Amino acid sequence: MKIYIGVCAYKICGVAVGLSGLSVTFEPDGKKVMVKAGTNILQAAKEAGVGIRSECGGKGVCGKCKVIIKSADAVSKVSSVEEKLLSKHEIEECYRLSCQTRILKNVVVMVPLESRVETRKIELYGIEREVEINPLVRKVHVKLEKPTLSDVKPDLERLLEAVEEQLEIKGGLEFDFNVLRELPETLRSSNWDVTVVLWNNRLISVESGDTTNEMFGVAVDIGTSKIVCHLVDLKSGKTIAVGSIENPQVLYGEDVISRITYASNGVLNLNSLQRLVIEGINKILGEACQNAGIDPNRVYEAVVVGNTAMHHLFLGIQPKYLALSPYTPAVKRSISIAARNLNIGNMNTNGVVTILPIIAGFVGADAVADILATGMHESEDNTLLVDIGTNTEIVVGNKENMICCSCASGPAFEGVHIKDGMKAVLAQ
Repeated sequence: MKIYIGVCAYKICGVAVGLSGLSVTFEPDGKKVMVKAGTNILQAAKEAGVGIRSECGGKGVCGKCKVIIKSADAVSKVSSVEEKLLSKHEIEECYRLSCQTRILKNVVVMVPLESRVETRKIELYGIEREVEINPLVRKVHVKLEKPTLSDVKPDLERLLEAVEEQLEIKGGLEFDFNVLRELPETLRSSNWDVTVVLWNNRLISVESGDTTNEMFGVAVDIGTSKIVCHLVDLKSGKTIAVGSIENPQVLYGEDVISRITYASNGVLNLNSLQRLVIEGINKILGEACQNAGIDPNRVYEAVVVGNTAMHHLFLGIQPKYLALSPYTPAVKRSISIAARNLNIGNMNTNGVVTILPIIAGFVGADAVADILATGMHESEDNTLLVDIGTNTEIVVGNKENMICCSCASGPAFEGVHIKDGMKAVLAQ
């Protein structure tokens, strides 16, 4: 058996508050932020870009968001939740839970070492197997005859006919409307010498000159705790740059249930979570292109995977029904969508983002990627595949049949209700 581990003045609690907001300083980083009175410290930390552990997403359950405040009158009184989760000694030493502590005056907050979100060591590479390179992205270089008074064929038809002739096909090609809007200028500025970019049978870009040697794609894994992308040369199949980042959604909880709960409280919350993950992808994709010396406009395709909750949040689909019996996802099949519709700007905006299919409520597209990467779907032998992460998937079987399940490993090892749980982070 093979095994793969893969802020108008008012009063709050009798304290008068000014119009300009309150200053919160986070030490030891010295970061400052202005917030409205009544804002809890955890939210202020998010606005300041300070990472504070919050495995339960600020519900007052995990007890991991401890901070130290010397000016007790600058914040609300100790709550019953804090009396339960903090020891008598900690309360005497001015420890508070940031999710339970509201700001009433200007305050300095110390984030102790055990409460800080530290840098994880992110695994960027793994075992690869050889596959036949057959991308959906194709490039065709054509030189067109210029229109004349005796040849007034429209630009689009002129271009499509030339491409079809070169590919030896008759009809069937579609086109992106944004390409059509720019086509007249593109053709004339390039003196009718262009390269056409196709995704499947859809024209997604027209470029000046011969750019057939520049054809790139990106694979993105949206994990609960981290996001990793591989920039790939679609002609050779080689990975030419890698980017990674902590999943910025961690500000709203370490685990998928905390994020689902936050998203379930309204469309603004859902939009915030989607925006965070899109910003993260744009950041690492931009860095990967820069490191490889690649024009982001030459990245025409992205394939994205993640567990079912990450899948829904990336697409801006309300995920709350994943956490309610019978735990049904909104969609199971794969989806292909223009990058601009997801605000992914560090690739060709007419390029295509494909999200692999999911398997079940808590077994997502990442498990599908695991199966494809290992080739167990082609194996005669029974194979056990274990993807250990914040959310862990287990698959067993062979090419005849496979069965799978998932479990919440991150919370089990790190957090909620476990006093001495710890994150998998680099030692300082």
